[in-house]
Amino acid sequence: MSKILLSIPDELLEKIDKYKDRKKIKRNQFLINAVENYFQTLWEEDYFERKKKAFESIKKTSEKIMSLDIKDWDPVAEIRKIRESAETEILKKLS
Repeated sequence: MSKILLSIPDELLEKIDKYKDRKKIKRNQFLINAVENYFQTLWEEDYFERKKKAFESIKKTSEKIMSLDIKDWDPVAEIRKIRESAETEILKKLS
């Protein structure tokens, strides 16, 4: 395991120490947990942004197809494909 030197404000260190004492964990474990949770949050934000863009793209495509009077396109099926691929992506991240 690598070691790092970290400078943080005294007030923040006091908060960390109070919490880690209540939870009976070491300071380094607290910081490891915090960083892992932060990375999870970043991944979720990125995932939801990609999901939002995908739905916007589907909406634009749907509107374009409707304007062309194409009858055989199923937007619900397209959304299901996106959901399935997202589920696969989540499972990969969790394994």
